Amino acid sequence: MLGQLRHTLSLGTDQFMIFLRTYSDLPVAHFLATPWRWTTSSALFAAVTYKSPNQFFGPHRVISDGLFNIPLMAAIVILYRMFIWPYPRSGRVKQILAFPLILYLVFVPIMYTCPTVFFHYMMTVIAIVTVMRMIDLYYVQPWTGVPSRYYRTSQAARFAADSKKTDSSSIKATEVINDQIKAARTTATTATTTTTTTTTTTTTTTSTTGSVLETGDPFHWSQERFHEELWSPLRKQTGKKSPPSVGHSWKDLLLPFLFYYTVFDSIIYFLSFYTAEDVMTAPTLEYGLIVSIVCSYVYNNLQASIYMNALMYCVTTGQRADPLEWTTLNNKMPLFAYSPTDFWVNWHTLFRYIWVDLGFLPIQRFCKTHLGPERLGRRGSQWAREILPIYAVFFLSGLLHGYHAYALWRQAALSQMAYFMIHATGVVVSKAIERSFVGRALQQSYKDGSAMKQRVMRGVGIVMMLVFHMATAPFFIDTYQKQGMWLDVKGISFVVRLFEK
Repeated sequence: MLGQLRHTLSLGTDQFMIFLRTYSDLPVAHFLATPWRWTTSSALFAAVTYKSPNQFFGPHRVISDGLFNIPLMAAIVILYRMFIWPYPRSGRVKQILAFPLILYLVFVPIMYTCPTVFFHYMMTVIAIVTVMRMIDLYYVQPWTGVPSRYYRTSQAARFAADSKKTDSSSIKATEVINDQIKAARTTATTATTTTTTTTTTTTTTTSTTGSVLETGDPFHWSQERFHEELWSPLRKQTGKKSPPSVGHSWKDLLLPFLFYYTVFDSIIYFLSFYTAEDVMTAPTLEYGLIVSIVCSYVYNNLQASIYMNALMYCVTTGQRADPLEWTTLNNKMPLFAYSPTDFWVNWHTLFRYIWVDLGFLPIQRFCKTHLGPERLGRRGSQWAREILPIYAVFFLSGLLHGYHAYALWRQAALSQMAYFMIHATGVVVSKAIERSFVGRALQQSYKDGSAMKQRVMRGVGIVMMLVFHMATAPFFIDTYQKQGMWLDVKGISFVVRLFEK
């Protein structure tokens, strides 16, 4: 039965490929591929995708899976656990101890690899993300004196809950006092005592509600803060505690996780029929299909990772995954975005809040402090506060993807940086258009228009975004298609093992 299913799949795939190759040279296929071909033939693309034969780091040294993975995970655990260790008491000593561990996380994935390539692939991402997070926690936050927004959000929510309880107690106390005033109105002494009590209560309430949130010691956390700092970067913080009936339990999350992982695994099986050379020489329509499937590979891999993180969160904490915080569990498909801003708002949040903490907020504070109206003028200062933080976020994202490409395959990192810088420019331009006279007129026309007019305008935006993606995607995908990334992870595919001859 398995052999018959394998034969049917192979026959259907062959027939589909014959169809694609037959109609691949139609003029419409070349017309649709024009933005892609224009980008790949440009001088900028050639410059940023050039792979120098002289690499700073030589070929990877192969070590065992255990020797590669266990020390890296141990370094990550130590870096997090040092925040809840009472010793050393000095924060400066903890910073000194953390520095070599951070360097270890940076250089080991670059210099070494392991027989199971998927472990190298996975640990490279985990290592660089942890490095950026640790730089923020150990050095940026103590230097700026501003704790992470996850901690501030939880403190504000806790403070609001305490204030609500205090206000409720004060109201009850005031009601009791008013009853005492009415009962003892004839006695001046009692009235004086009651007035004093009322004044004392009011003063206490004012001092409670007017208190300032304490930031705490950045190098000595409680267990509660430890869990907040560990899990919060993976999800959006609303500052609200949802009731137990809201959100997803681990049982709810298991099925969609298996779905996305199965799709991801099946894509690996399909792509396993192609080498990197096959992709580069494929006819137009077939190449477009492969690129689309590679994009689906990335999307389903991310969705499976997000559901896996939420699943682990539910199992380890005993809480439910609130859709308001785990926004990527039910956001709309990024494919239907109508502008660069809309696309990135609806893209995954797996690393977004780390970049915001490490890139957007520090640059925003720098602009407010050092690039004010007195230095750049009112308009220049406003542009700096709006534009530079956006570029900082995309720069960090480009740095992560560039590091990943170089550490895994020694491929050029500049192509990844170019992709994210172009998209940062797209976000800045789209925001400027939205605030312009033309943008406001279009928004008002969309708001006042009929349902049909709104669908048409949104459709035009989606088509424009598809053209934008086709013109920019070569910068991102070039590294992966040259390397044949899908072949590196073929060893973990259950479907490949099931159907491969």
